[in-house]
Amino acid sequence: MNIKILNFSWLSSLLQRFALGLSCYVLTTIVVQAQRALPFLEEGPQLKTKILEKADAHWAFQPLANPTLPEVKQKSWVKNPIDLFILRKLEKAGRAPAEPADSHSLLRRAHFDLLGLPPDPESIEKFVQNPDWPNLIKELLASPHYGERYGRHWLDVARYADSSGYGRDYFFPHAAHYRDYVIRSMNEDKPFTSFVREQVAGDILYPEDKATDRRRYATGFYTIGAVYPVSANGIKRPKRFEYDRLTDAADVTGEAFLGLSFACARCHDHKYDPITQRDYFAFQSLFASSTFKEMPIEKGKEKLQIKDYLLEHTAAAEHATFFERGELNLPVGRMRPGLPVYFSTGKTPAEKPGDHKKRRLQVANWIASGENPLTARVIANRVWQWHFGEALVTTPNDFGLEGEPPSHPELLDYLATYLIENDWSLKTLHLHVMSSSTYHMSSAHAEPATTGVIDRFPTTRMQAETIWDNMLAVSGKLNGKMYGRSVFPPVSDDLVQSKRNASWETEKKERDWMRRGIYVAIKRSMHFPFFDAFNGTNSTSSVGQRESTVVSPQALAMMNGEIPRKLSNAFHQRLVRECGDDKEKIIVRAWLLAYGRPVTEKEKQVTLEFLSEVDMKTWCHALFNSNEFVYLR
Repeated sequence: MNIKILNFSWLSSLLQRFALGLSCYVLTTIVVQAQRALPFLEEGPQLKTKILEKADAHWAFQPLANPTLPEVKQKSWVKNPIDLFILRKLEKAGRAPAEPADSHSLLRRAHFDLLGLPPDPESIEKFVQNPDWPNLIKELLASPHYGERYGRHWLDVARYADSSGYGRDYFFPHAAHYRDYVIRSMNEDKPFTSFVREQVAGDILYPEDKATDRRRYATGFYTIGAVYPVSANGIKRPKRFEYDRLTDAADVTGEAFLGLSFACARCHDHKYDPITQRDYFAFQSLFASSTFKEMPIEKGKEKLQIKDYLLEHTAAAEHATFFERGELNLPVGRMRPGLPVYFSTGKTPAEKPGDHKKRRLQVANWIASGENPLTARVIANRVWQWHFGEALVTTPNDFGLEGEPPSHPELLDYLATYLIENDWSLKTLHLHVMSSSTYHMSSAHAEPATTGVIDRFPTTRMQAETIWDNMLAVSGKLNGKMYGRSVFPPVSDDLVQSKRNASWETEKKERDWMRRGIYVAIKRSMHFPFFDAFNGTNSTSSVGQRESTVVSPQALAMMNGEIPRKLSNAFHQRLVRECGDDKEKIIVRAWLLAYGRPVTEKEKQVTLEFLSEVDMKTWCHALFNSNEFVYLR
């Protein structure tokens, strides 16, 4: 097909010379109308045969079916079907599962897993006296802190941040509404398909009650990326902004919900997965008729910023433009909206007049469809990873042909079908996973670890926010307030000054910043240093799994950081307040608070000797710096 390539360099030059008096709205209109003059691209070449053959045989693209439960020899170890899949592979490898973890380790594991907070001494005593595991898990799942813990997991996937990044790093004052929507959705145990549909098309699904319906905040999923209309690029280069916006929308949708990397198809047909470049821009077109909307604001300075820029313009492009090699200066034609042909069997519904504003609903329904083999597998894999620290598919954002295969494919399909059969309830899946013998295994094992089998519970370091929450909770300083604006703990002035155009407005009241890590502001130009030290999330793009490194800045942050020192001093004050001057009582209480277990007699004697030479504040600080304080076993 011979299509003339239209280059807009002449238009850009003309606007730069003569458009000084035009508003951004008018400039945007001119560019969009020029794009509308491009021809539509019709159907292009078919996918390469080799890619199709590999895709047809690829495990992740197969229809989802409940696998046959395997036979095992050690039936007494099995508590539920999850254990059958784990044990069968262990028996084939000639290995045995680890012994069950002790009750204190299990309690601490469950608390940090589901709540991201330590058990208090009273909870420990209650569980040890009556170790009712199913009831414990149900109580933890009913806690509002569950939503904060698992909401933080999802915010990684959603590439959540409170600012735009790049040049001036504009602050998003309303991004917290999306964060709070996620927390509430987790606590409500919203079916995952509803969670998906609301994030992709909540404003279309619930258009009426704009003032009070929190479900409309869900589409903040598409406005919290590192793309912002009221920026130098957004105002001066609206065409660039629109392209970046659609790219961000397509990429995050593919990675978060489907475990597919669409980005590789922006410049050329995907080299490995069955996604053509035409698929990519047709998928972008499904988001093209959706725009950011200017909302009423009160502050004069912010008002001036967007006075001249109304992105909800009537001239908004209804179709994405196909760019040769993905280059903005090489537009080829407009793309009709469509779902990726291979994954939707080409069944994009015909669009009726006036339906262009509802295109995202097509995307939402396609992702949430029971016929889509990816959605349930991807979220089931994420849930497993959030429990164990290691996913069955170690590339959780890439289920394509270049991604890693699952270590236990039948188990993954079992978890996915179990989720669907239980109305897509994540809490039901949590309970099922945590009721297995697999989850109850100790992290200690006589044999060295090996890849491909699960014979012990992995020893994992807590995430940055969990270490933060742990220090606040143990010190007695945790401000349990939920929801609301993001907060700014103190950082050094030197750090702020070293960042171009950075700002960090530290809270005036100490109690205001002593909130859970999920409420600490995430600025793309300047991350909170403590979180950075412990591999805090990268908010530029969707994060399937955080890195977990062991490096010297982590020890320095805990030993020399102003905040850990302040909180360890508060821990000391709490111990004295609760135990008086009795050192033995203080040691017993400290072990329960910091480690979730009783102190051994040997540990008590060593500590008493230590306290004869070192003051108690230093000892409390040392407890914060121990491995046991920040690791889960």
